[in-house]
Amino acid sequence: MKVTKLGRAFASLAIFAATMTSSCMSPGDTASAKIKAKCSKIGLTKVVNKITFTCSKSGKNLIWSKSKITSTTTTSVQATLEKFSFKYNLDSSLPSDFVAEFQTVMKNLGELTPIESGSISSNKSSMDVYSWKSTTGNPFQSQIGDITGSSISGNQNKRFMVLEIPALEFDQKLMHRYSVIPHEYFHVYQLSLAKKDLGAGKWIIEGGAATFESLYIQQYYGYNYFKDAQTNVGLAAINNPQIFETYGSEEINYGSSVFLVLALVKELQKLNYSEQQAFRMVYLDFWIEFAKQSDWKIAFDKIFPVKLADFYQSLLGYTNNINSVLPSESLRLQTIFSS
Repeated sequence: MKVTKLGRAFASLAIFAATMTSSCMSPGDTASAKIKAKCSKIGLTKVVNKITFTCSKSGKNLIWSKSKITSTTTTSVQATLEKFSFKYNLDSSLPSDFVAEFQTVMKNLGELTPIESGSISSNKSSMDVYSWKSTTGNPFQSQIGDITGSSISGNQNKRFMVLEIPALEFDQKLMHRYSVIPHEYFHVYQLSLAKKDLGAGKWIIEGGAATFESLYIQQYYGYNYFKDAQTNVGLAAINNPQIFETYGSEEINYGSSVFLVLALVKELQKLNYSEQQAFRMVYLDFWIEFAKQSDWKIAFDKIFPVKLADFYQSLLGYTNNINSVLPSESLRLQTIFSS
């Protein structure tokens, strides 16, 4: 099986049920229509046993009259979109409290950033999640091969989420055992918006997912994961940011990519965009535009009011310190995705 893997990194739930009715009926009209039986409003229609009755005026009365035979058996047509779901393959090596928390996190994410069914070409309506504790070894080799770590992996035929949780994170109760869940989920969300492979710059792919995971942890656990795990910002983030466009560039916990995303948000705020609007442009609007473009840089220049080259130039005015670009601790993800 040819396997591709997106970073550490790389969605859900019901989308909606839309019901269209051909007419609105009063309580008196819900009974079976009969020829010459009373009705309440001219023009109402009702289908009984494949016969359409129409409410019309006869003298001073409104009565049901037989219209024509139709193949429709009801006056309402339901159009329900298929659900996108995640199929959990959780090994017994995982602690029960982690399994419970995993399910809670996935539920929260599905409500916050639902995945549209059919939006990911390789996974029309579902995606498998394979998770286990690292000391067990990969118990899902027959399904995913020798893949380890955490990622969205697979090929053009099928993608899946892999979450191998290091035993040390359970022993020391490290926050990463939870933060990795929104990180990988967000890559699925990016895929659903882009409707194609994420051929954008690494820093906006991984920086987007990593800032999202930190905002999630900040909101739901009251813990600043930016300061805990994403403080390693290389000097190149301000004087040579282009190197973070490719996966060949080395960084710790995507610290430099996180810095670039947060700096972009700050630059947008300087142009009078709210913090929520700026994050929405990065998390949502950019990927929707990317779906229409052949090059991520074209999408960048179309969506953001600052050109990519100018953004890179503006970074010279920053220091490579995560504290200089941290978002508000009161920021809520719901205000980003519902704005």
